[in-house]
Amino acid sequence: MAVAQKGFLLFLEHQAVVYGALAKLGIRPHHSDFQDWRDEGMLVYLNYFDRYRDPLTDAAAITKFNKLAWRFVFLTLMQRMQKVRHRRALEEAPANAAVLQTATVATTPTSLEQSVEVKVKLQLRQLEAILTPVERRVLQLRLAGLADTGIARQLQISRQRVLKVRKRIQVKYRQLELEGFLNG
Repeated sequence: MAVAQKGFLLFLEHQAVVYGALAKLGIRPHHSDFQDWRDEGMLVYLNYFDRYRDPLTDAAAITKFNKLAWRFVFLTLMQRMQKVRHRRALEEAPANAAVLQTATVATTPTSLEQSVEVKVKLQLRQLEAILTPVERRVLQLRLAGLADTGIARQLQISRQRVLKVRKRIQVKYRQLELEGFLNG
């Protein structure tokens, strides 16, 4: 309990660390969810304090801690903001988006947008036909909007492996383009 109390007292003395991270993220006091993000930042700050192992005995040590804590708060809140935005985007997507993705391609497109969509779907089918199962899964997850870290987590592989797989997919796509399969 004493450690938590020390951390909270340090936070109260150095709230500017969290406010600075929020400002850098573009979260201003007039935002409707400012207090929620401030509280979230405080919890992240306290969590970092709990894990910090160097003693905070003098002003230089506290300054060093606060610089590191600012970065930790900033990066953690940025990740959480990205997740919230992604979740909102998924919620706002039309309910029939999944049906549109699996629907068969119309034979006579009625607009330029539809003809581009038809061409992209055909290109994806041609590309998927030559991909390995892992490459296919990475492509599907990427098209679903997952970042490399999310793909790595879902497939239980490293982020570097995801990057290598994505590069192989790009090479195969360019190869199909050069061979003329994707042009017609």
